[in-house]
Amino acid sequence: MDYRRYSVDEFATDEMFQKWVMAPTPEITAFWLKWIEDHPEKSGEIGMARELLLTVSGMYNDDLSDEMLRHEIEEISRLAELQKHREKQGIYQLIQQPLWRVAAIFLLVSAIGLWLYNKEAGSGAPAHISAKSIPANAMIVKKNGTAHEMTVFLTDHSVATLSPGSTISYPETFAAGERKVTLTGEAFFDVAKNPESPFLVYTNETVTKVLGTSFRVKALDRENTVMVLVKTGRVSVYPKTEYESLQNKPDKKVSVIVLNPNQQAVFNRKDNKLLKGMVNNRQLLSELSVQKELVFDDKPVSQVFKILQEMYGIVIDFDQDMLANCSISAQFNDENLKQRLSAICQAIGAGYEMVNGKVVITSKGCN
Repeated sequence: MDYRRYSVDEFATDEMFQKWVMAPTPEITAFWLKWIEDHPEKSGEIGMARELLLTVSGMYNDDLSDEMLRHEIEEISRLAELQKHREKQGIYQLIQQPLWRVAAIFLLVSAIGLWLYNKEAGSGAPAHISAKSIPANAMIVKKNGTAHEMTVFLTDHSVATLSPGSTISYPETFAAGERKVTLTGEAFFDVAKNPESPFLVYTNETVTKVLGTSFRVKALDRENTVMVLVKTGRVSVYPKTEYESLQNKPDKKVSVIVLNPNQQAVFNRKDNKLLKGMVNNRQLLSELSVQKELVFDDKPVSQVFKILQEMYGIVIDFDQDMLANCSISAQFNDENLKQRLSAICQAIGAGYEMVNGKVVITSKGCN
């Protein structure tokens, strides 16, 4: 297979490339990092294909078939080809629409179109992709001792937003085949999709199992119930004792509730019962307890990143001088942190990584 001739959409629809982006193994990761090292001229296509695949997958969560994935990628690439023939713009408008999908496609088309335009002009911006060694299996414990929410970046690119007084523990490197975290208190999870490695949230009484979705788990010691509320995707909720019994008897029938968006499971500690219903308090489906609308009108990107830092309590590492000429006009409503970062980076032709508990922005700047 001659990847040297591949375009952005061909990379994004390639099965081995998809495994590297969505469900990497050490062997596949080593192959692609070596291939990029040997073919640095293709790093631009690789970076854009990766963003394209992550964006399309994120729009559908667990409901994306291979056929739908290929169709969306081909359509976005077709629109991007048209975009590259237009006059290059310095600012990209995120138009307010009822669906995140519309904004994501619009910004991604603009970003790919700009990249194609620059590539033809000889000024393409290669993506920054690097391999980092991770120490094996030390446990990390994060406790939110503040009066506001705390954002925690997990090593699989999932994000946990801890409520005050809550604690989460997880391994520095997730075991093969599963991603297990233990929660005391309350947190909102935005889970990176990986079909080959389910994400498990353990509380004292329940186990919540997902592949890649967003949801809240509320397991406060002072309350008689444990709640799981789903914003996107599908979630399975088990009584903890019954889930653990599956380790010895995988075929055993156990109590489980499967939740879809806007549904919730409530475990009653006193009665030891698990019940399913609709979400009554939609505010609990937000990543932050106070979800603020953000409106940026020709705002310098450096200022936008500083606003996000303060809002989420995170560190965003970027080159202020490199981004001095980058501005955006955008409006955000109920998008989560990763969606906001992706939209901003795609609009200015940048990329981001979650490294050692912070967000690192890579960019060639704006003209």
